[in-house]
Amino acid sequence: MTELEIMQRAKMYMDKLAQGIDPITEREVPEDSVLNNVRLARCFFYVSGVLEQVIANGGKVNKAAKGNFYITEEELRRVQLSQEPILISQLTELVMNAIDDPDRKRLSTTTVTNWLILKGFLQKQESPDGKSKRLPTPAGEQLGLTVRIREGQYGTYQAVYYSQNAQQFILEHLTDILNPGK
Repeated sequence: MTELEIMQRAKMYMDKLAQGIDPITEREVPEDSVLNNVRLARCFFYVSGVLEQVIANGGKVNKAAKGNFYITEEELRRVQLSQEPILISQLTELVMNAIDDPDRKRLSTTTVTNWLILKGFLQKQESPDGKSKRLPTPAGEQLGLTVRIREGQYGTYQAVYYSQNAQQFILEHLTDILNPGK
């Protein structure tokens, strides 16, 4: 029997149970049987409907689309900051590590850096090759943002590092970062 056939049989069983029929004997379930409970009948109808949707989809279950990123206070308390300066991508990874939900949308580095630009801690600058860079302002440097030269596959570039103080500041303002218009 294939998975789809098993689901079809399970749906048939749920339909019969919902109608008060024993799916094995094909007889009516006795009035005093727990299977005749109205709540159970509703549950059987519900499960049958879910199985019908899965069967109609060829046996595949569609995952719900990920919503916007959010974090609870408890999850926020679990974030373990780095004592060493780190990149923004590493900070967002530390935040995601504190969240026990693989289906949760990830915290975007762009969301964080755009807020830092809005608040005057970073500024966009165009490099000679026409690329836009985000570099710390004097206020950002005071917060603990520093620039280091790194070597990548396309040559050298400037990377912004976030001190533990800057990391803490971002965590403390994460609600504002996620809702910049409020």
